[in-house]
Amino acid sequence: MPMTPRSLSKHLGPGFSTAQARAAGVGSRRLARDDVRRIAQGLYIRQTHDAQEQGHPAEWWRERQRARAIAVADSIGPNHFFARRTAAALWGLPVPPSKSDVLEVCAYYPHRSTRRTGISSSQVRPHLVNVVERKHVRLTDPATTWAMLAGALDRADAIALGDAVIRRVRIPGTQRLERPPLATLNDLEQILEAGRREHAAVLRQLLPLLSTSSASAPESHLRMKMLEWGLPVPVLDHDVYDERGRLLGCSEFAFPTQKLAVEYEGRHHLTSSHQWNRDIQKYRDYADAGWEVLQVTSALLYRRSDELKRQLSAALARRS
Repeated sequence: MPMTPRSLSKHLGPGFSTAQARAAGVGSRRLARDDVRRIAQGLYIRQTHDAQEQGHPAEWWRERQRARAIAVADSIGPNHFFARRTAAALWGLPVPPSKSDVLEVCAYYPHRSTRRTGISSSQVRPHLVNVVERKHVRLTDPATTWAMLAGALDRADAIALGDAVIRRVRIPGTQRLERPPLATLNDLEQILEAGRREHAAVLRQLLPLLSTSSASAPESHLRMKMLEWGLPVPVLDHDVYDERGRLLGCSEFAFPTQKLAVEYEGRHHLTSSHQWNRDIQKYRDYADAGWEVLQVTSALLYRRSDELKRQLSAALARRS
């Protein structure tokens, strides 16, 4: 019977080196099987499906970054840590992929930057960064990651990154949180006050635009589009109730006065039958309660934004 990924040693993470595999009793023949992918000289990742074909390219890039970082984490040196795009990928933040798989590492000044194939290394003053250890990997904390990276991104992506860092994942119908946010707006303000850094003025201008209620990068991008178009400011993460006070659902964007909800339909909504069925019932309940739902797809947001603007403007005018 073919071996499965579960047959690999539990001591090996999603990414590992040849040395780590040998220490766990995994030999070269085992590493040649289909459930292991070689991504660089001496570096491997577990592979349970062809993520490159089935997943989004950006997600596949972030997966490779995480796997590579975990595999080399023990060898980058005690005064080094992952930063910028690599740190963002390790935190699960929505960072646009770079054009290569090179890992981004920083060294505390005055320690020398590491010189190693596949790693881009630079020095940083210790007072400008907060470094933590997460799952045995040293990396910048989420607030520092945003401060180091956002200035190099375009405005919409910088805001999406900041939104993800401070997001408060709320249980619908309550004010309880599923988990604490990775950081707070105050954390971002404090890291910007730590000392002079590149793009500091731009970053400070972005702070008032960030939201704790944006659930994904496309939702952040859509919010910025609405602002750019001069549309009314929507309520984010809004609970919708019927006349009897029954919770019908929670919508990413809502205009309560107009009873208009705007929903971004990501791939998860289409690939999960449970999510799809739940969405259909929610939209039926909304309609019964007098609400209209405008569904926004990736194509509408990113490739047909003029049409999206027309639809949003028409819906708001129709229900005013």
